[in-house]
Amino acid sequence: MLVKSKHISIILSLTSVLVFHACNPTKKLYDGEYLLSKNKVIDSDTKIPKDDLMDYVRPKPNYKLLGLFRFHLWLHNSANEERIERKRNERNIKHQQKNDKRIAKGKKAKKDNHQLFGEWLLSRGEAPVIYDSLSTDKSAEQIHFFLKGKGHFVSSVSDSVRFKKNGKAIVYYTVKATPAYKVNSIDYTFPGDYIKPYIIKDTINSLVKVGNNFDVDVLKNERERIASILNNQGYYKFTKKHVYFSVDTINTPGKVAINIALKNYSRKISPLSDSTIDEPHKQYFINNIYVNTAYSINQSKKNKLDTIHANNCHFVYAGDLNYKTKILAKSIVIFKDEVYQHSKVQNTYKLLSQLNAFKYIHVSFTELGANKLNCHIDLSPATKQSITMETEGTSTPSDLGVALGVSGSVVYQNKNLFKGAEMLELKLKGGFLAQRALNDSTQTSGNNTPAFNTVEYGPELNLFVPRFLLPFKVEATKLASPKTVFTNGLNYQRRPDYMRIITKFSLAYVWNESARKLHSVTPFTIDFVKVDLQEDFENTLNSINNLFIQNSFNSHLTTSFVYTFTYNEQDLNGQKSFSFFRGTFESSGNALRGLYALANRIEPNTFIKDDKGRYTFLDIAYSQFIKADADYRYYWDIHDLGQVVFRIAMGIGKPLDNFDVLPFEKSYSGGGVNSLRAWQAMTLGPGSYYNNTFSFDQFGDGRLEANVEHRFKIFRLLNGAVFIDAGNIWLERPDATRPGGEFKLDRFYEQIAIGSGFGARLDFNFFIVRFDLGIKVRDPQFSDADRWVIKHWFSSDWKNSYNTTNGQKYNFTTFNLGVGYPF
Repeated sequence: MLVKSKHISIILSLTSVLVFHACNPTKKLYDGEYLLSKNKVIDSDTKIPKDDLMDYVRPKPNYKLLGLFRFHLWLHNSANEERIERKRNERNIKHQQKNDKRIAKGKKAKKDNHQLFGEWLLSRGEAPVIYDSLSTDKSAEQIHFFLKGKGHFVSSVSDSVRFKKNGKAIVYYTVKATPAYKVNSIDYTFPGDYIKPYIIKDTINSLVKVGNNFDVDVLKNERERIASILNNQGYYKFTKKHVYFSVDTINTPGKVAINIALKNYSRKISPLSDSTIDEPHKQYFINNIYVNTAYSINQSKKNKLDTIHANNCHFVYAGDLNYKTKILAKSIVIFKDEVYQHSKVQNTYKLLSQLNAFKYIHVSFTELGANKLNCHIDLSPATKQSITMETEGTSTPSDLGVALGVSGSVVYQNKNLFKGAEMLELKLKGGFLAQRALNDSTQTSGNNTPAFNTVEYGPELNLFVPRFLLPFKVEATKLASPKTVFTNGLNYQRRPDYMRIITKFSLAYVWNESARKLHSVTPFTIDFVKVDLQEDFENTLNSINNLFIQNSFNSHLTTSFVYTFTYNEQDLNGQKSFSFFRGTFESSGNALRGLYALANRIEPNTFIKDDKGRYTFLDIAYSQFIKADADYRYYWDIHDLGQVVFRIAMGIGKPLDNFDVLPFEKSYSGGGVNSLRAWQAMTLGPGSYYNNTFSFDQFGDGRLEANVEHRFKIFRLLNGAVFIDAGNIWLERPDATRPGGEFKLDRFYEQIAIGSGFGARLDFNFFIVRFDLGIKVRDPQFSDADRWVIKHWFSSDWKNSYNTTNGQKYNFTTFNLGVGYPF
């Protein structure tokens, strides 16, 4: 082992020297040129974040992958421009000769779209960023200007450069500044009393406050806030250009007096004149609302249009009106005779978009006399019916090991099914799987992949209705955007040793509390699993003596109530860093159990328990449990270094009287493409338990998991990631067949598994293909210090000992292929 370690060290050292030589970033520089290695801001006088100051520094050094390696510069330097030019000229000559022959034969010339490998390197790479004294001086000026905007009126910025012997340069910007000036007083100047009350009564929300540092950016935001206030009070033509500021720094040292002034509307005397006249801003009121449901982006289409008046709107249509006016009116929050409000225009856009019935939405206004506006809402219908087809290859850990196969689906969508913006979605799914049988003696060998022996198919029908469907009236604001969702699915699975039919039906109500908060209530979900087992297969299941595996192949019924709350800051106000939280509570079988118990109190023996002490429904035992889950994520934008995502997820389920385990589909499992990626799905835990004879059966009653992932761009479609995953699953109570699997407060932390790794993502905008390589770092199946398995990576003795003891190889790495981000 010692010799091998020395060999590895020598190889790594030689590789490092070769890579360093190949990656020499200065090898293409001319004499007197220096590669800009780093920009540094030295500032001990202000409290301004360094990143804000660095935003004004130009140019930026070449991008470093993970902040360590100038990968794009290396690509550029790897290309030999002289050789590329020679190869390009040779190719152009050959291509021209071919085109000459084509033209002589009366054919058209062809373009040469071939890209040489060297040209590809240059296009993906990044030319070296050279130190430039003029750019440095300009950057110092920009930082100084920025400091003044932040209230540091007495300040200076000096620059200096350190030239290193390796051909690199580091530029320093040193900031000297006195404390920022503070706001001493705020006054207003109005062109008249007609808009004064709207501003004065809202000064409590003003962004400019006495005692705060003077800040130009705050003043800019205050301009927009004032314009927004007046836009929502009917002043249709008021813009931020009508707000200006006067700042006085003379009277009080270190403090400023700010005057916020509003000016009248300025218009031309006539279209042909450059002379203008000032006049008070007009407060506009909505006159008529015209909703064109037959608007065509292609203006060449001329359709005969009809108009009807309903729900305080004029609906314009061609042929038949294909939308219920009441439904459209519920998404329009602009009302006749009300003052113009820009916020209602934005909300109308949002609500109409959420109907998913239109591919184009535009709201505009035309001015009438007497301060009136006609509102025009142009809607271009989306394609009513569509059919899409999808195919995929699968490699899925299942009850019986890894299932390999192919599957496909046909998806039919009908938008605006009942003229109320409803959407009907029908999916027909089918596939063939090669899945090892449970009583197959080769199941743990990893060899002899079986032929396709499993057929799975079935329909799924979903109906989305943009309103609450209830037997009683529920008041919901338009902005809540209420929805009712019906889901009904049937899945048929057949293989030599069993047949299983899974039926699901659910009804859900979804609504928005605000732009950030979403609620979903599913009053009932019914999952019915009907299983027909072959005798040999049933005997094999019983011999495993694992309640979870047996339960997954027993007929059972689950009836659940589910509530989900989601908080999402993504894309709100354009912020790049944001939080996400989802919490779910589920209760199953409790109402049914209570109903049975009540009935038996009234009339004894109305419902009889089976031989296992369980109540049944249609001769099927139903599950009874409560379950809660929480998932919090923080997406941190770190400028040029990409994005770091932090995630912590936890959940707990408690089986109750009628069924002493959680249903298979409600249990927790560890590992997989969206969990701890160093372990295959369902192979981790519970706790420190490990089954070396049948590893894909590991489920629990609770989980705790944390992940950190750094995502960064490499070039164009290709992104990279490095990650650390930690966590495990546990049982709610001891299980003799799975020792060490129960949760104990004084030892659970010792059973935390840790994995790390790296990955690549192909980002096609509409979907992401993800490749991750997970590496085991800490494995809770071992005891004490041996859990840190990463130290045995190069130990052949340890690997041989594990193989001898467990009858199989220990896999340090796991490859994952997924679609979309893991979280």
